[in-house]
Amino acid sequence: MNSTVVYVGVDVAKAHLDVAWAERSRRFANGKSGWGALIKWIKQSALPVHLICEASGGYERGLLDAAEQSGIKLSLVQASRVRQYARAAGILAKTDQVDARVLCAFGSAMQPEPTVPLSVQQKQLRELETQRRHLSRMLVAEQNRLAQLNDKELRRLTRCLLASLKKQMALIDARLAALIAQDPTLREKAQRLTAIAGVGRRTAVLLLAQMPELGTLNRAQTQRWLAWLHLTATAAPCVANAPSSEDVALCVAASTWPHLWLLVTTWSCATSISVCEATANRTKSLLLP
Repeated sequence: MNSTVVYVGVDVAKAHLDVAWAERSRRFANGKSGWGALIKWIKQSALPVHLICEASGGYERGLLDAAEQSGIKLSLVQASRVRQYARAAGILAKTDQVDARVLCAFGSAMQPEPTVPLSVQQKQLRELETQRRHLSRMLVAEQNRLAQLNDKELRRLTRCLLASLKKQMALIDARLAALIAQDPTLREKAQRLTAIAGVGRRTAVLLLAQMPELGTLNRAQTQRWLAWLHLTATAAPCVANAPSSEDVALCVAASTWPHLWLLVTTWSCATSISVCEATANRTKSLLLP
């Protein structure tokens, strides 16, 4: 065990953060004042501090940014792994304070790697893409509602709402395209993704936004990730067992996992796409209808 690092567990809720540091426990507001107070408190440690927390539907993002700005390492860990660790330790109770202590113990025992901070462009891309998917779901829901409405005024209002949603989606699409075009790395990745049969612009944007690791993982790592994605079978359990909030949106693609397998077959090639063209085509013929 690494005794030169202090692991601190943080249970993230919408309004507050429950923090466990060794035998000490404190609660901070989940806001700028709370993040600042937490950073000030843990910086009292004479040893380097490593924060451990689970993804919490986006409520952890402020803490991630505060830790990054303060130079403090932080790991977003998979909730199911922490729960299995707690059960193995005989801890069945589940409160915010208990969860923070479990995260602290999990960090000390497992010593997870720090989560790599996202670039400013990656954060913006992810926020835009997430909002675009949200609007898309709203659009489908309202279109279904429109088909059931008989009142003329309600139908008119719904059509106005649909037009507004479509306009917002178009604006976000334009911003996404501009952001990708301005960033050389994102532009190159997008070109490589859309060059693969079955991967369109929307799928490419989804993957670029929610899986920035593409292009950096080796073949074994990407295959393990896809095996996890396939075994989740449906979007709901996929979301529940996603390794982090960054992976939640990828559950949208769970039903099209063969396309992603083809993508990774090509992407994980050590040299260039052309070298693996035959392999990719064979994979396509086996997996795609």
